[in-house]
Amino acid sequence: MEPKRFTLRCAVHLFLVIDGRILLEKRKNRDYCNGQYDVIASHILGGENAIDAIVRTARTEVNIVIKKEDLKIIQVMHQNDNGLEYINYFFLANQYSGTIKNNEPQFCEKLEWVDFKYPINNLENYINEAIRNYLNHPNEKFTFYGWDK
Repeated sequence: MEPKRFTLRCAVHLFLVIDGRILLEKRKNRDYCNGQYDVIASHILGGENAIDAIVRTARTEVNIVIKKEDLKIIQVMHQNDNGLEYINYFFLANQYSGTIKNNEPQFCEKLEWVDFKYPINNLENYINEAIRNYLNHPNEKFTFYGWDK
């Protein structure tokens, strides 16, 4: 018998880094990780590619425009989150246009710039792991998280 196929979840994450600092948002009223920090992130919508998804997310969540040519894919992570599998695309951007604003106060308590280092306190674990991988192994583009549980 062939194994049952599963639904793969895909998400995009933006490391918006300006002058050595990364923009974070403090989560609230979400399904998980309320009170923790996150980067600008979203699920990819049906019919949407990863680049379009992160451009949409930056505009929707924090009111900025990032040109596609200003995005650099820095990591793809295959994550096992307690049996839920994700493919996470991590992008780096060092410039944008517009004025940063919390467009989703119902889900984001506040926006905060912090030093881009590892680890960042109160940041979701898999994102800290992505930061560690990027800072320590910048040429390693494909990573795993949560498979050793």
